[in-house]
Amino acid sequence: MSPPHEAQLPLAVGLEDEATFANFVISPENLQLVNWLQEPATVASPVLVWGPPACGRTHLLQACCHLAGSGGAFYLPLGLREQMRPEILEGIGGLSMICIDDVQFAAGDADWERALVRLINSVNPGDTRLLLSASATAGNIPWRLADLRSRLLQALVFRLHPLGEVGIREAFALRARNRGLLLADSVIDYICIRAERRLDALMGILQRLDESEIRRQHRITIPQAKQILGW
Repeated sequence: MSPPHEAQLPLAVGLEDEATFANFVISPENLQLVNWLQEPATVASPVLVWGPPACGRTHLLQACCHLAGSGGAFYLPLGLREQMRPEILEGIGGLSMICIDDVQFAAGDADWERALVRLINSVNPGDTRLLLSASATAGNIPWRLADLRSRLLQALVFRLHPLGEVGIREAFALRARNRGLLLADSVIDYICIRAERRLDALMGILQRLDESEIRRQHRITIPQAKQILGW
């Protein structure tokens, strides 16, 4: 986060250390988008990335903020909008990277919609990259302000495709390795078969395994995974 704006952010907002491009499993359908996002100089603003829940939108937006580094980045998930005021978006137009996650949550709230319009208007596409995410295309979100709808319909739009079962397993295994968790293929297969086939659900399981006392003592086996997860 850029120091001048860090104080504006509520404590619940921050970047996950693991939300980097190196930790993002890329399916063929998403290859162009992910490669393109890693080249900030080539990206116009605003950009809208849409896709269903748990497809990796939040991960990608936070990865873009990590990539911006000292250039100054701002990340805001609008799922937390009730914990803050729309004025949080004022005065940030000069940062190199601004990522607003889940913009669909602003739909119907005139104050937040006006704040988004002002933000879009304040951004110089040559200096600032404005990246928005949503659960649907702009035309399928019930905006209250025609002005916001119009601006988002003019944005460069990408669809983020969810991973299939093979990709989800690969993402789980990659995150486990990066955390130093010793999981045999049989353990990974067992967890992926039993767990809900969603990245967020599997990442929650990974967190539970990582925090377990057993994890600090040995390589995790299937019986130990059953004990930790209560299966």
